[in-house]
This record gives sequence, C-alpha cells and structure tokens, in this order.
Amino acid sequence: MKTIVIKQIDAFTKVPFQGNPAGVVNEASYLNDNQMQIIAKEMNLSETAFILPPRVSSADMRIRWFTPVCEVPLCGHATIAALHSLAEDGLFGMKNNGKYNFNIETKSGIISSEVFKEDGEIKISIGIPPSNKYERFSQYKLDLVRILNINISDVDVKPPIMRNDFVFVPIRRLHILYALKPNLFALTNFMNQRNLHGLCVFTFETIEKESFIHVRFFAPNEGISEDPVTGSVHSPLAAYLFENGMLEVKDDKFEYIAEQGDSIGRKGRVQVKLEVENGKPKVVKIGGYATTIFKTEMIIPQI
Repeated sequence: MKTIVIKQIDAFTKVPFQGNPAGVVNEASYLNDNQMQIIAKEMNLSETAFILPPRVSSADMRIRWFTPVCEVPLCGHATIAALHSLAEDGLFGMKNNGKYNFNIETKSGIISSEVFKEDGEIKISIGIPPSNKYERFSQYKLDLVRILNINISDVDVKPPIMRNDFVFVPIRRLHILYALKPNLFALTNFMNQRNLHGLCVFTFETIEKESFIHVRFFAPNEGISEDPVTGSVHSPLAAYLFENGMLEVKDDKFEYIAEQGDSIGRKGRVQVKLEVENGKPKVVKIGGYATTIFKTEMIIPQI
C-alpha cells in the first residue's frame, strides 16, 4: 500500500481555522491526473495544490490545482499554501531565514513568487499578470440582481458591472454584501451559458478601517459555492478598479488590503500591490500569510 504526505493549510491568515483552506502535496511527481482529481475530491476543499518538477527551464517548480470536480489553471490561495508548506519544511533551499524567489510553471503561464522567512514567520507574495480584456456586462444587471436576491438600487453605479473570466459586481453597502444569499442553481446556469468562472461581488465599505475593499466570490459551476478568500480574483479585480478610475496610483503603484471570508466565518486578508507601466497595469502582487492545520498520510488511489 503506497501513501502520500498531504497537508491542509489555511491561507491568507495567521489564525488557524480562518482564511481559505487548501490541500498541499509537496511531491506529486508520481501521481497521475486521475489520482490528483480523486485526492482533491477526498480533501473536499476548494482547491488542492500538487507540486511537480518543472517542464520548462525558466521555472523552478510546477503547480497544478484541482477542485473536487475539475482542474483549474490558477489558484492564488493554494499557491500561498503550497509555498508556505515548502518553506515550512525547508525545501527548495529554504532551510534558513531569508528572501527566496521562485518562478512557477502553471497552465496560466509562468508566475513569479517571493517567500520571506524570518524567525518562524513565513510571508508569501505571488505576481499575477493582470487581464486587460474586460467587457461591459451591464446588460445583465437585472439577471444578476435576481440571482443575488437584492434590489437594483443596491448595485453601485460606479464602477460598472464588467466581465472577463469573472463577473465583477459593485455593491453600495457592506451590510447588503454581508447578507447575500445568491441562488446558486441559477448562478451556475448563468455562468455556464456565458463561459464564466466566477462571480466577484464587492464594496468599498469595509469592516476594518485600514482595509480598502470587501469581497465575496461565488463559483458554483466549478464546485465552489462560495470561496472564503480567492487569491486569483484579486489580480483582475485590481486591474479592473484601476481601469475604471477607482485607484489613485502614485509612483506607478497602489497597495491595499482586501477583506474576504468574514460573512462565512473564514476571515482572511489579502495584501494587494498593483504595479503600473506606461499607464497600464503591469503586474498585481497578491500576498499574505498561512498556517498549517494538519499533516498526514493518505493512501494513493490505485488507478
């Protein structure tokens, strides 16, 4: 009977049982696609990360992410969790305090990362190239209002509803966003019909005064009713806010803290840094902490 070592790690928090949990397998080179999918289904987390040797010379490692039902091309919180796991175990040369840089091969291309390890604390930042392919989506405002079970007056008029792979819907007030109970069946059908991968609903009213934005994210068509803290959505969200004049960029950068997960008891905080070049978003760095909940062995599915 063969086994693997697997961890469950809460990302975007220092506090156990907060933030967004992810599964992590530090060494997955001996697993096939079906085995990874079954392991992710068994973990029953929004994503499980599998760390593999790179296939291209420009990368230091490769990561694949699986939800309980499918593989996804990018996952921010599970990347934070994966790098935390490697640093915690002193792998990839990270035995001592210091700053470490890695290029990660993904199905979305090569992404950069930084790991800061000092006296037991591990802080991680990943750089995600922002999308600039946004389309106006206001023609579906009434559909989205019905799906979200809110009034049309609850939707903020600036910035506009837009889409790329995700839909971005601004809400006027925090208490409205906090109390959202969307129709997940209707949302699944809506997104499947339009080739969408998630719904990002946000407001500029926040719980903590040092925060800039409060976010909720739903992706039921990909097996995630609600994601507690969604690293990958904060890159296109930052670029979308910049493109719509909601960020006052100075010296070609803007940094802020995004809140997510509070309404479902999984408080997480995402450190976001947008870098601009020639008036266009260049990269968005998503950062935060993580904490390991458990480390165990799992029997490898024989497929």
